[in-house]
Amino acid sequence: MDHELLKIVWWLLIGLMLIGFMLGESLDVGARVLVPWLSGRSGEPLQQAPAAPAHINLLWLLALGGTLALVWPALGGLACLVTGLVGLLVLLRRSAWQAARPRAWRVLAIGLLPAALLGGMLGNLLLGLPFSRCGQAGMQFHGTVGGLFSPFALLAGVVSLAMVCQFGATWVVQRGGRSLYQSASRVAGAAGVMFLASFIVAAIWLAANARGYSVWAVERHATLCGPGVWVVLADNPGWLDNFQAWPAAGLAPVLALAGTVMSLFACANARSGLALLGSGLTVGATLCSVGFALFPFILPSSVQVSASMTLWSAASDERTLGTLLILASVLLPMLLAYTLGVSLKGSQLLVVPSKRVEKRQQRHAPSSIHGDHRIA
Repeated sequence: MDHELLKIVWWLLIGLMLIGFMLGESLDVGARVLVPWLSGRSGEPLQQAPAAPAHINLLWLLALGGTLALVWPALGGLACLVTGLVGLLVLLRRSAWQAARPRAWRVLAIGLLPAALLGGMLGNLLLGLPFSRCGQAGMQFHGTVGGLFSPFALLAGVVSLAMVCQFGATWVVQRGGRSLYQSASRVAGAAGVMFLASFIVAAIWLAANARGYSVWAVERHATLCGPGVWVVLADNPGWLDNFQAWPAAGLAPVLALAGTVMSLFACANARSGLALLGSGLTVGATLCSVGFALFPFILPSSVQVSASMTLWSAASDERTLGTLLILASVLLPMLLAYTLGVSLKGSQLLVVPSKRVEKRQQRHAPSSIHGDHRIA
């Protein structure tokens, strides 16, 4: 396979891995964050935490971090730093969940950080990061940590948080029982409305204020892929050029909004399977929208346009990409099959509610129901 075509294939595969991680993260949020909060909303210690779907999100995160470091070595330690930080937050969430006397508010506060952080990082990519490169000196960062928490980055964090909570809540609706159905449906509805509002505001913000970049070819190779000799220009208003050049790419943001509307409609009409499908579509389409907008940029620079890393300049050599593609063709289907098997068949939520919820269930449940409630 041609080297330039390999670069595009790996761009698609890395996007698939990111979607897989976000879906796994959503399942973990639904099991480890939302269910404890719904079972102990007053903040009292939970009697027992739910059994979450195995370590799906950590597996996808490990695959994503390793792939980024090997496929795009120009990112240096940045890929390892980001994936390591997100992994640390995921482990902290598990520690809070496994504590001797876990409290719902603590699990909620810690559990939502990874999704918000990833959304903020994608928002910073759309704004551009303040770094430069000069010869062999490597990458130099010119900003501050506080500068990464700009208003648009925080808005992107809200978008990410809303879509993750919506998918996690609809998964609880699908796998849950009567004790959690109504409350999980309300959370899914609130998250869906929040996603619609924040996503639309973010799109308008980008179109009105954000400066995007584009790659202009100076000389082309004899291949269909890759611009050959190229320069970076800051002439892409709101990162809209790709959507104008490829009208089919415009389906991604439309599907993101349509998936949320579908999920809201399904929750209102007690169709849990359709709600889960719609919220999952929202996660995938939202990430595809960001990918289509940025292509072929991987790490845009806001202070030195020419230092921006693109798909053409950051990738490994042809032999490395080809070898990794062979390995991925074997390992990725296995990881995907494991994820589907655990999340749709093998995983169950076992909730022993707090005393307050337990009394309410005994008061409203039929006399034939006793003891623990299993979410099938």
